[in-house]
Amino acid sequence: MIIEACDFNGFPMGGQLSHALHLVQVFGDRLALVGVSTDDTPVGAWTKKKVAGIVFDYFSVGRVDSSVKKPLIPRRLDAFLRLKYYKRQILSLGVDCAYVLAPEVMIAISRWGLRICYSFSGVENPLAMPRYRFGKLLAAPFEKLLFSSLANHTELIIAAADKNAIEKMLSRSQGLLNSSKIIQFHTSVDTTIFNIDRGTRDDVQPVFISCGRLNHVKGWDLILQAFIKVKNKLPLAHLYFLGDGEDRNILEAQIAEAGLQSAVIVKGFVDQVTVASLLNASKVFVLGSHREGWPTAILEAMACGLPVVSTRVSSVGDLIEEGSNGYVVATRNPEEFAAKMLAALELENPNYVSFAIAQRYALDKLGSELKALWKPFRD
Repeated sequence: MIIEACDFNGFPMGGQLSHALHLVQVFGDRLALVGVSTDDTPVGAWTKKKVAGIVFDYFSVGRVDSSVKKPLIPRRLDAFLRLKYYKRQILSLGVDCAYVLAPEVMIAISRWGLRICYSFSGVENPLAMPRYRFGKLLAAPFEKLLFSSLANHTELIIAAADKNAIEKMLSRSQGLLNSSKIIQFHTSVDTTIFNIDRGTRDDVQPVFISCGRLNHVKGWDLILQAFIKVKNKLPLAHLYFLGDGEDRNILEAQIAEAGLQSAVIVKGFVDQVTVASLLNASKVFVLGSHREGWPTAILEAMACGLPVVSTRVSSVGDLIEEGSNGYVVATRNPEEFAAKMLAALELENPNYVSFAIAQRYALDKLGSELKALWKPFRD
């Protein structure tokens, strides 16, 4: 089973959903899926659901209104409680192995007697920069409970992060986890969708693009501030934000305040084919995040041949060759970020260094890599 509080379609947009869908593509109906409903999929019982053209055994733990950006009950807590409530029904399918991508899911199912592979999408404490103010008060006990669950109830732990970030996480665990139990891994990119299409780029207007959830952790504010400075030097410059989230209204208000409605376009959620098309119509990908694991959005942009300008988050050092296919900005200074955005326009476009690096993480390699790590994938 893959257990994740998503609908395995388009909600919620982000790296965890992308990774879950990659597993679906690679392993097909060998998997059973436990998620949520954003449509009329029945709740509380095993049913059949088509995902990516394949029919799966599917269990929905609850119906979610995807239009609500910040629900009254935090989605992590809601997922935890619903999993606890439906334990017996979920286990009735008879599957004894689970692939888990979220800490609240891991904590909820840790004592179910399952063989568990846990995948860190990023090794920072998710409550260190929470959407809800009270989250910071729970950050330390939440992470300690996660570490305890991982130490005692997993067969394999993989982490999409660089070695430095993993070492910091191990230090925070205060001995509950050790390096021998964690394998550094990566996210993947579907190169059948994300690839270079030279005919769609605009050689007149310099177009920058960012993709990800619109919340403060993703650093959209830094990108917007830096773009305003770029725009002062390049009046024809444009910026696309792909994604949605609780900060969308704030972002759009700041765009209006700066008088940039015609130059900064917030596209909201779009499907992968549209993302690939918009990436190919752009010249530079920008990432302003405070934290990341192994950024899927960067891989997708690189597979389309874009140079990348990013803050110094986990794994970008493995993806960006400074001055060759992009730049890593060590500070959160808009002036510095803007300077690197301008410099990136001078790099080869399309950028075949980006393209070559992205090919190392192509989706067609994922199945064999995971089979080599965990026996249930081979059975």
